[in-house]
Amino acid sequence: MKSHFSIDEQGHLVIGGVSAVELAERFGTPLYVMDEQRVRENYRRFYRAYADRWKKIIVCYAYKANSNLAVCKVLCSEGCGAEVSSECELRTALRAGVPGEHIIFNGNCKSPQELKLAIENNVLINLDSLQEIEVVDEIASKLGRKARVGIRVNPDVKAPTHPYVATGLRESKFGLDVRSGQALDGYRLAKEKENLEVVAIHSHIGSQILDPRPFEEQIRKVLEVVAKIRDELDMEIELVDLGGGIGIPYKPDEKELPPEEVASKVTAAAREAVESYGIQEPTLVFEPGRYIVADAGVLLARVRYTKERPGIPDWVAIDAGMNALIRPALYDAYHHIEVANKMLDKPTKLFNIAGPLCESGDFLGKNRKLPEVQPGDLLVIYDVGAYGLSLSSQHTAKPRPAMVLVNSGRAAIVRERESCEYLTRLDRIPEWLE
Repeated sequence: MKSHFSIDEQGHLVIGGVSAVELAERFGTPLYVMDEQRVRENYRRFYRAYADRWKKIIVCYAYKANSNLAVCKVLCSEGCGAEVSSECELRTALRAGVPGEHIIFNGNCKSPQELKLAIENNVLINLDSLQEIEVVDEIASKLGRKARVGIRVNPDVKAPTHPYVATGLRESKFGLDVRSGQALDGYRLAKEKENLEVVAIHSHIGSQILDPRPFEEQIRKVLEVVAKIRDELDMEIELVDLGGGIGIPYKPDEKELPPEEVASKVTAAAREAVESYGIQEPTLVFEPGRYIVADAGVLLARVRYTKERPGIPDWVAIDAGMNALIRPALYDAYHHIEVANKMLDKPTKLFNIAGPLCESGDFLGKNRKLPEVQPGDLLVIYDVGAYGLSLSSQHTAKPRPAMVLVNSGRAAIVRERESCEYLTRLDRIPEWLE
């Protein structure tokens, strides 16, 4: 069990002061549950880690992790900015109350419509290609506005993470290559554009990183580029955006990477580089997502059936599968699982946890030691606050789960459960089939 949750007298898991069993009975399953106070605690810890060590910092929560409006509203109330990568995320940030100047728009394939909306709201756009520089300048010209921009550079930093979420290597699709000089070419081109205000440099090396060393390498390489931009192009970069990437311990025996440790090493490396290159001290920008929301969220799922398999773990079939949490199937990711209504019972037997979908890959965990599991039991899958709902699907026409927000004994629906009618609301039958 996560340390920020508890167990009541009945041996039931308690989340945000509310029994998991009560939540499942009241709202149904499968059910995402987000702990508001944990979200706030994680944000404040991350912010203080850097604010205590660097004069000027900005934190922009990465909406891709979980863009539920209530979650985003919680973070906006803390003074957190937003990092978005689509029109809908941008509109969610604005609706949550985040000022446009506190929003950063990233992505390698932004549409003209998205760029227009960003420019109109004074959003900082991190440009990802030489062609995008031209496009943004043209759109800004038509709007009679100056677009605030940075350029995403690819520093070729290898991060110890899954290859699908490693984004700082030369072969990845993101950013302008530093080694070949392409990044400098991008700044040179942007400087010539009358409708661009170049204020930032951006890089992101990957996600779910539990080693501080890649972050140190990243800041050194990025500030070296900042110095070259000054020396060769006579441009001062105000904002150094280092993206996100700090991971969380998904496995019980996995060691946490404290944000304070990363902040200490990153700011020390930044200070050394600033002094070495004689550049102005920039504002450091961070875009954490997973770290802030992952361990604040769980998925509650009801056991429907169990199936014996002589000589191998029994199968437990639950009402949530890869439609609600695809990370185990997509990344072979581990999520810890317990029986929420039997938290005090001793684990005695190995089980495989299967979802209800017609896929052999539809599992949430294998070889998990649990108490004896029976139909009607309630399982809890931990650490789904990031990339649970945001990667969910309607595979086999399964409606997505509802989401509730809990806080000090209170619980409220923050995303309605989808219905079968909702799944077909956009479908149309052509006249010749009527």
